[in-house]
Amino acid sequence: MTVYTDSLSNIKNYRNDFHKIAVTTFVSYSLQTKIDAWFNDVSPSRLLFDKLEQKKITWDEFVTLYCKEMVGFHAKSKIKWIRDYSKNNDVVLLCYEDESDPRCHRHVLKKLIEDTPIA
Repeated sequence: MTVYTDSLSNIKNYRNDFHKIAVTTFVSYSLQTKIDAWFNDVSPSRLLFDKLEQKKITWDEFVTLYCKEMVGFHAKSKIKWIRDYSKNNDVVLLCYEDESDPRCHRHVLKKLIEDTPIA
């Protein structure tokens, strides 16, 4: 099976056989009923997100700092859970940015899920 990424605005495009996981710090109430899980532990911290939004750091710096945030116990356990679950099920990681925007943490997260060994 596979890990996909997409925007929460496209959630209606996914059948029930996809496990839909929001990977954001906030999910509106109207979307909470349309997702299967909400893993805010794998979203960037508010401080980190704000630095990127305010252009205080570059995208490359954001990626480095985001990856450092993902070594904590809660993030690592969610990453491992997604990796293990996706071996037998299709999973889609959902965030608010448009899917065509390469500067969204969900693309980095997907790479971490697929490439990084979890100790």
